[in-house]
Amino acid sequence: MRVDRYDAELFANRSLCWFRRGDGRRALRDAVKCKILRPKWAKAYFRYGQALMLMKDYEKACDTIAEGLELDPLNDELDKLYWEAMELKNVGSERLRESTRLHA
Repeated sequence: MRVDRYDAELFANRSLCWFRRGDGRRALRDAVKCKILRPKWAKAYFRYGQALMLMKDYEKACDTIAEGLELDPLNDELDKLYWEAMELKNVGSERLRESTRLHA
């Protein structure tokens, strides 16, 4: 199969496939390509955020998803993903504080 290097939808869909397979590195790579090709497309930010969350980079995921929400403030998928990432980020921060306090 030939890949059109300029087809953002292809990269978005392939990012989703890698995401579902649990391959965060490849999901992220394709999501980045998608975002570069269509920087004003909210779905590119959604895929990018999903991949970052899979890689447990919740802080960057929140920032990326927030950028997508600026482009499409009424996007329910992005909104839901943002709050999920925010919750995971806060849980991770709380665990880090707890761990630091226990080892101090």
